[in-house]
Amino acid sequence: MIRFLNIVAAAALVGSAVYAYSIKYQTIYRTDQIAKLTRQIQQERDGLNVQRAEWAHLTRPDRIAPLADKYLTDLEMTRPNQMATFAQLPERSMRGDEIGKKLEALGLAEPTNTPSARRPPAPATPAGAARKR
Repeated sequence: MIRFLNIVAAAALVGSAVYAYSIKYQTIYRTDQIAKLTRQIQQERDGLNVQRAEWAHLTRPDRIAPLADKYLTDLEMTRPNQMATFAQLPERSMRGDEIGKKLEALGLAEPTNTPSARRPPAPATPAGAARKR
């Protein structure tokens, strides 16, 4: 009976050691994953901060004003006669089958009968007969 209890105790000890080992390495693995994700999040935040700084630089009024004066000199206010209603737009032509129309004009619009694909008979040669054996 004592020998049996010793075996059970040793098995419990080995089992608890295996469990502690697996928990330890799972914890290390998860900690590494968390550190990796934290670095990625920080890199994304840094990238967003750079983009915000670039946007602030590009949209400064003292930068946009000279560009507007340079490139927007030909623009005018929209006049009411420049606007059109949907009814004033021309009808769109019906798009048809251009290739089909050309085939009809040539008289080639009817379907054709394609011959069935047949394999030619294999040549009866002595080399072919030798391979079959």
